[in-house]
Amino acid sequence: RLPFDTNILIDATVQSRAHYEGANQILVHADGGIDGIVTPTAIATCWSVSTATYGVDPRPLFEYLSTVVDLLDGMIGLSDALEAPNDADFEDEYIAAGGVQAGAEGVVTRNPDDFRDGPLTASPPTEVLDALE
Repeated sequence: RLPFDTNILIDATVQSRAHYEGANQILVHADGGIDGIVTPTAIATCWSVSTATYGVDPRPLFEYLSTVVDLLDGMIGLSDALEAPNDADFEDEYIAAGGVQAGAEGVVTRNPDDFRDGPLTASPPTEVLDALE
């Protein structure tokens, strides 16, 4: 199992972002090659950033994701994320804690350093795609 970090979802939604193609390539593999999961916070943040910052409607991505990935139960991992230090990125902590409790092996992110001290191995999409080939 692999959770997708929020930046992957935003990249896949907004065509003008530099990592649009790579994000969509990795999400295509959620339809058979990757047992993907997303958190409710990743969906909410993607919605907010995509619509408010870029003026892009993320619903087509969300409709696709609803058929190929699991949505993490909102409470799974929440208590662990709430115990993280105040200076920690809550969303990253929540993705990691929820991922661990859901049996994840790693996390797909463009920012592996955000997860370096956490319980999951963080891999950029290019590494995951290479491993799938």
